[in-house]
Amino acid sequence: MFQFFSGAIKAGFNTAEALILGPSKTQDEMYAAQKSRYYAFADFAANLHYKPHQNLARKQYWCSQIYFLGQLIKNNSATIQEITQLPVSVASESALLETINQLISALDDTSNLTKFLNLLEYDVELIETTHLQSNTSESSFQSGIQLFHGDVLQLIKQLHDKGVIVITDNAPNSHRDGAAKYSSGSVEELFSRYTDSALKMVLHFCNVHQRNIENNQYAFSDTPLPIDVVDYQKRYLKMVLTICAKLIEKKEIYLESEEFFNDLLKSYPNPQNELPIYFDMQNNVYEVPVAGDSVSSHWFTDTTGLTTVEKTVEQLQKNERTPMTIVHYAAPDLRKVETSPLDARATSNKVLQHPEAEGTLGILLTKGIAVQCQTAINRAKYFKEQGINQAVAAVFVMPGCGAFNNPEKQSAAQFISAIKYYYPELEKLGIYCYVAEYNQELYKVLEEANDSFNSELGQLNETIIRMTHPELRAKAIAVKEKILDLYAQGEKSETLTKHLFQTTQLLTMSPGPKRHALALEYQKNAHVLSKNNNPLLQSLGFAMMILGLAVMIAGVSFALTGVGLLASGATATGGLGLLATGAGLFSNEKKKNIASLSEDLKLACI
Repeated sequence: MFQFFSGAIKAGFNTAEALILGPSKTQDEMYAAQKSRYYAFADFAANLHYKPHQNLARKQYWCSQIYFLGQLIKNNSATIQEITQLPVSVASESALLETINQLISALDDTSNLTKFLNLLEYDVELIETTHLQSNTSESSFQSGIQLFHGDVLQLIKQLHDKGVIVITDNAPNSHRDGAAKYSSGSVEELFSRYTDSALKMVLHFCNVHQRNIENNQYAFSDTPLPIDVVDYQKRYLKMVLTICAKLIEKKEIYLESEEFFNDLLKSYPNPQNELPIYFDMQNNVYEVPVAGDSVSSHWFTDTTGLTTVEKTVEQLQKNERTPMTIVHYAAPDLRKVETSPLDARATSNKVLQHPEAEGTLGILLTKGIAVQCQTAINRAKYFKEQGINQAVAAVFVMPGCGAFNNPEKQSAAQFISAIKYYYPELEKLGIYCYVAEYNQELYKVLEEANDSFNSELGQLNETIIRMTHPELRAKAIAVKEKILDLYAQGEKSETLTKHLFQTTQLLTMSPGPKRHALALEYQKNAHVLSKNNNPLLQSLGFAMMILGLAVMIAGVSFALTGVGLLASGATATGGLGLLATGAGLFSNEKKKNIASLSEDLKLACI
């Protein structure tokens, strides 16, 4: 009990301090904040009283990881034997334990680590080229965007049973690795218990600070310290494999012990800063990109019954698994308590430091949805080019509400409209489209947004993303946010759609008489709104007047990037913007080997 209260006091103090101090201004402050996050969370998490369903979720997660690790060993025994230089087997608990322990020791050799990472990359390629046998006719699927009220896992299993490959998103509750997957959690954590998520995460390790510099998102003026990514990968894999081995050896009770929490939260420290790998990797080598271009392919199977070592090893003798691809994109974290203030101080990313910035929600959702659609398109094109008749479905799960405190109606409107904007490109390739939501209230909010909005809001968000003039971009965001506020207060969607459409036209039309006439009409509408008795309509009117004047002065056609811009200067309709150029199925960058975006699309997402 004393340890619990001590941990709670430390967590409260460190969080309050981070809230007062705000985002870090230097690297040193960031690294100090990462240590504070460790001090705040490690003891507190280890001494919480977990409920039975949380303990069960933890057992399922780690038994699932043993299952997928065993499948990897069984299906690639020659490679594993080359790494360990010893016979390998998964035929029994003792044989599997011995093989994992041999692998842990072998990874100390960097050449063996490289072989294991290459094996994981090969496994990703195998997932992305595996096709499923269709068990139903195309006529059994409904066209258009289908709203699904229920368990997204059940939807995915139903689609798999029909021979459909699923491209989904996991609506992560953080831009770092969420610890809630070890004790229930959100959709992200839910998916992690049904996929080989622990092993595949290591393929996304990179120098996060260097990536932030390359994407013009680095928050500090000082040059980042060098990072040995391979060392992080080694320590992380050894941590995961150690927990798997101890679970097999000590059985399920181990997962409720102090030893488990020490192995998870306090093991394999960095010799330079003494941070254990779980906390050291966060925001240094692992951070979900705000551009949304994080795509991970996994083996998926129903692991509901895998909560004991005995059942896991028994199931391992079968080979039940299905390919699934997950796109990682999150909404801004607007919480003021929990670890959120610490997370904002522990990152070098400007966007994540200021999640409350106006317009961030729509930008992050639109970028992520664009990546998910591009990934589904890449996969469908790949199978078509191979002459394989393979059905593909995009399953969208809205992030940001609930734990992250994003406004529900504004989130749903931007989420639905972005999907509608890009949907015509999915439809061309016969890609099925679903929006899944389990929560009854949120499902109703999505239904309302679906009835209220077409693609205009998504098109405006995409236009805002491609604007390169920061002041004009801010003014366009202000107009969009006022429109969303009106929607949240019950304003008629027809009125809002008119203003959305005109704003996008104004931002994308080439200079000339037509744009001049449109600008005059836009200013006239803005003036009328500014005289309205409704303060929200007044506010929209003033925002439109400011934007209209700025456009007339600046000539916004020169402030847009080339992607999605037609020769005439008009924005491409039907989702041709961020999806303007295709990409190969696999990245040329060997360390990722995942479905990738074109260079133009990456630039558009900066």
